[in-house]
Amino acid sequence: MGNNFCYTKSGMQSTMSQLLCEQKFNGCDVLLTAGNIENESVDCIVWPTDQQFSNVPQNDKPTFIPANGNCIFVGSTKKNKKNYILAVVQENNEMSFQDQQDEERQLIYETIQNSLKMANARQMRSIAFPVFQSKDHTTSATIMIMAIKLFITEQKSDSVTKICISLNQIEQVASFKWVFQQVFEQHNSTKSKSYSSTINPTFMEEFKSIRLIQQQAVKEGTP
Repeated sequence: MGNNFCYTKSGMQSTMSQLLCEQKFNGCDVLLTAGNIENESVDCIVWPTDQQFSNVPQNDKPTFIPANGNCIFVGSTKKNKKNYILAVVQENNEMSFQDQQDEERQLIYETIQNSLKMANARQMRSIAFPVFQSKDHTTSATIMIMAIKLFITEQKSDSVTKICISLNQIEQVASFKWVFQQVFEQHNSTKSKSYSSTINPTFMEEFKSIRLIQQQAVKEGTP
């Protein structure tokens, strides 16, 4: 199956990605960049979609969604050298608001974990994620960065050595940089002081929720 993906236009359209943060952690390079995700120098790009694959070219639409996960691998071709992982992330509008938020957190966390596991199994050396939107940028940042750190910490990755989160809106930068520094314990109080009052309470709330999700996942995976 080929691929003809084209990243949609966004708030950042430079042909070169800008490096915002970088952390080497347990043999893996974690990067926070700003720009067009298609310009990232990676083997694999994660592509959010819905259950109808409405933003996927017709020739590349899968015929099914795997029963054991929400991620589908689309291999590279001569026309497009990059590989893609389609991540089905569609909220259920029939849920209550609180249930939607809980489901959203769980789905983002599982999508990050599943994508990294799939990339590792496919012997990908590097992978780029777009921002998975949640109720606010701090929530998105906390879930995504914590999920990445937990994967690196708890999963034995023998292939993936570079993980990138690509921001495409100016408004995302402050929250993602702040959370990145917090998660990897490189917090610079001077640079982050202006964001602390609004971001810190949300970060702590989401940090606790991700820990609960992670603990539940471990419990369910234990025989």
